Amino acid sequence: MADSEPTCELHLRMAGQPHDVTLRLHGDEPTEDDIAAWMKEGSVIRLRVSETGTRAQHTMLVNFAGVAFAWLVPYKEGRGIDL
Repeated sequence: MADSEPTCELHLRMAGQPHDVTLRLHGDEPTEDDIAAWMKEGSVIRLRVSETGTRAQHTMLVNFAGVAFAWLVPYKEGRGIDL
């Protein structure tokens, strides 16, 4: 599993921040309904992610209480996303 490709990218805009955070997710892809529920409930969610330029995966805890908006895009090797 350490060498698996990301399943998608999750883009987050935290309230009050001028830039988005992009997380490359591994494993089961959350649905838009999942993300909406996490934001509404202010959930802290454990996600499996990797950084750009490396295949090394690690766990990240994300507090969705501070997320102003979010979107998912498919992951595509090379460009990072497939729009």
